[in-house]
Order: sequence, then structure tokens, then C-alpha cells
Amino acid sequence: MPRASFDLARASAAVKAGGVLSALLRADKGAFYIELETRESGVAELVTSNGRERRAFRDPGQALKVVRQLGVATGRFALEDWDANAPKPRAWTRPDQSADMKARHERAERDAEFEADVLQALAEAGDPNVQKIAHEQAMALLDAKVAEIQKKAKHKGRA
Repeated sequence: MPRASFDLARASAAVKAGGVLSALLRADKGAFYIELETRESGVAELVTSNGRERRAFRDPGQALKVVRQLGVATGRFALEDWDANAPKPRAWTRPDQSADMKARHERAERDAEFEADVLQALAEAGDPNVQKIAHEQAMALLDAKVAEIQKKAKHKGRA
């Protein structure tokens, strides 16, 4: 008979319904696992929502936090299989999160630079020592710059 398993949502519901008596923090080499002693199905393992594999914790403190968040007040430890010298399981890697965070930091950096430029321009606008140019002259400089960029783009297109 397969052992019962709960993901976090089912475990939380079982605890709230009064179906969980206590928690057992079981060590296996360098990882820690949570098992819940239930009224109906004996011992149930805490599993991941996606792969339905035993949910492993590298740090027993994190496992205890989860037990506390579930609302289980009593429990035991099973440390006979713990190897304090075992290598820690690898942490999850999330390349998608990494790329997203890099993009966010780059946007924040650009926003900060833009804000600094605007604040500097506002400070210079009220400074009588800063030499100002007429609107027509600024537009002529801008038109010349646009024409220069378009000319470079045409040359790149032919190459």
C-alpha cells in the first residue's frame, strides 16, 4: 500500500480540519523531510505540488518554519539517518527568474539615470549662469542628428 502524501495545500487543509496529530522531521543524509502523523492514514509525507516528490529541505530551520506555518504545534525528530558531513542538496536554479531580475535591475538603473538627468536639467533651468539656446537652434541640431543617424542606417543596409 503506497504511503499517503500531502502537498502544502492538502496538509494545511488536513491540519485545519483536525486530521493531523503531529509532525515528524526526518533526516536523510544531508536533507530533511516532513512527515505528518494523521488520524486516518497513519503517516503522510509532505510532497512538492508539481512532481509529487518528497519535499526536501536543506536547512532544518526552514522545515520547522513550514511545520509552524501549517499550524502543527507538536512533533518529533528522527535523526538516525542524518549525516552532518553529507554534501548539501543543490539549491534550485531559476534561470527565468534570474533573467527577469536582471532586466528589472537594468530598468531601475536606467530610470535612476533618467531621473538624475531630469533633476540636473531642472536645476540648470533656474541657473542664470547656464548658457541657453533658442528653440529653433535646438530643433536644427536635432534634425542634423536625425539625418546623420538615417545616413548611417542606409549605409549599413547596403553593406
